[in-house]
Amino acid sequence: MKNLKLGISALALTVASTVFAQTTTNKWVIGVGAHGVNHVAQRNNFSNTFSFNNFKENLFGVSKYSITPPLSKLTVARSLSKGIVLDWQTTVGNVDNKRIRMDKEFFLMTGLGVQFKAAGLLWDEESWFDPYLRVGANYLRHDYSGVTFPVTDAKPRGGGVYSAYNEDGDLTGKANHFTVSTGAGINFWVTKNFGLGVQGDYVSTPVDKSGIANFWQASASLLFRFGNTDRDKDGIPDKDDACPDTPGLPEFQGCPDTDGDGVPDKDDQCPDVAGPKENNGCPWPDTDGDGVLDKDDACPTVPGLAKYQGCPKPKTETAKELEQNFGGVFFDFNKATIKAESKGALDAAADLIKADKGNYLLEGRTDAKGSEAYNLKLSRQRAAAVVAALDARGVDADALKSIGVGKAKATVPATASDAERQVDRKVVVTAIEDSAQWSAIQKRDYADPTPVKVVKKKAPAKKKAPAKKKK
Repeated sequence: MKNLKLGISALALTVASTVFAQTTTNKWVIGVGAHGVNHVAQRNNFSNTFSFNNFKENLFGVSKYSITPPLSKLTVARSLSKGIVLDWQTTVGNVDNKRIRMDKEFFLMTGLGVQFKAAGLLWDEESWFDPYLRVGANYLRHDYSGVTFPVTDAKPRGGGVYSAYNEDGDLTGKANHFTVSTGAGINFWVTKNFGLGVQGDYVSTPVDKSGIANFWQASASLLFRFGNTDRDKDGIPDKDDACPDTPGLPEFQGCPDTDGDGVPDKDDQCPDVAGPKENNGCPWPDTDGDGVLDKDDACPTVPGLAKYQGCPKPKTETAKELEQNFGGVFFDFNKATIKAESKGALDAAADLIKADKGNYLLEGRTDAKGSEAYNLKLSRQRAAAVVAALDARGVDADALKSIGVGKAKATVPATASDAERQVDRKVVVTAIEDSAQWSAIQKRDYADPTPVKVVKKKAPAKKKAPAKKKK
């Protein structure tokens, strides 16, 4: 009874150590099961012990084992790194030694071991198939002090008579031993946290220098894997979770992305509003509200148009459009009087100026045919007539001014055909954006309001017929 209490105390101590382990974020395994001890397969020397015939006859027979009941083995293991596991294994029970016909004695073995796993080194450490090699150092309590030597081996083949307990000739066996266990095992994980494990070990007592106490041990356990806590229940263990208290996504190491913009909230300066990564998860601003984002807006504080990189329409563009409109303005021959058919072009020009604003200088030009003075006056009057027509349509009175240059800028010679000279008969529009320059220009560049006079050649006088002589 005293020995059984000692065994229960050892198991309790092992269990107590797992209580602390459950509060860490490391990977832990606890296993409970049963074991069996085989002394028969231990022969009188190394070669006989590890011979094929010995394995065939003595290692795999169930009758060769002293089998203990369930809950006689407890394992606690902690993963140190991928492929390396530190464990503490304890086995207990009443075990005989069939090899020397020793009756059942209290048996307790407990100690530390290291497992070397393929899973984690050769394949995924979370695999259901989890084999390993193991080496351990243990304390063993198995009392051989009541054995009287010499004793006869129960299996004559490879055995014989043992005259003493060990090589030193001691006739009294020991009760406490230091053992070294070497073996292998396989864990089969049914779920992520539950599995079945089997293990086999060869246990030797190197300090005793005795083969009497050496044995083979086989065990089977139910395994429970825990310790990888997941406080936020997002399926990502806390040890791998950059945001362990907030449910998140695997692609962001367990951190959330509330606005779904691909930038995790921990790095997102605007976690509730979707925005590009380049702007730290915030949408690009549009300060002037013109639909062109500030990053692409050359004029971020002034509303504009996308075609002008977010800037207002350049006045030079308006000037070009006005010139095109003025191509539809026609005058009476050799006069500054605008024809009625020009109404549409003038209306469109007025609307354009009202919408785009600005200051524009209208420059009247003529072709090269005719006198310089005549063409200069005609060009001035026609340009002024267009300004007057647009003013009458409600254009800002200070928006338009006019000058005329006559034939000074004509590009086609006077000897060319009328159709060829047509290109020089036009109104050129210039946007003036400098206020001082605009103020220096007069509304029109002439003061004489007299309309252009058309000089007509007199027809030659008819010769009078000579008077008839009276008869």
